Amino acid sequence: MRRTISIFGIALLVSTFLGFLLTHTPPSHAKFLNYSNWNLGGTWAVQWMGTVVVPSGSPLAVLNGPYCLTGWVHADGMGNAQGNVYDNYNGMLLHYTWQGTYQVNEDGTLTLTATLPLLGNPYTIQVFGVICDDGKMVRITQIGPTTTTGSPIPGVPLVASVATGSWIRQ
Repeated sequence: MRRTISIFGIALLVSTFLGFLLTHTPPSHAKFLNYSNWNLGGTWAVQWMGTVVVPSGSPLAVLNGPYCLTGWVHADGMGNAQGNVYDNYNGMLLHYTWQGTYQVNEDGTLTLTATLPLLGNPYTIQVFGVICDDGKMVRITQIGPTTTTGSPIPGVPLVASVATGSWIRQ
């Protein structure tokens, strides 16, 4: 009798454990689903750093060297964003405002496209990122602005800068 109870107890324990494994969804996976533009809505303190490298024939060549940005971004939760930033390009300080659009994917990744008034001309940048820290932070990579001037392949744009940084919800 004692042996029957032990085998029955072990079988019950194993089946309970297997049932838990087969039906349990880890909480870490669940929190990355169902993001939308709404999750980016609000005001963010922003900072990122990188490098600008463009051919000498480009009007952006005066910006070559280390680069950093600080300021704020406001996203309306519906796909529109605006910012007020200070850029430091190898010691040359620029201040400007910008407007753009963004799209947040269900998994929390996002893209933002903005047009910046650099040196009197409009240039477009792409920002790729992911919402993290329970929606309190965004980690980003900036690509651009791009230019076709000085490109070794005619018509193929060169990336003028690559930067990484963070947005922190305010």
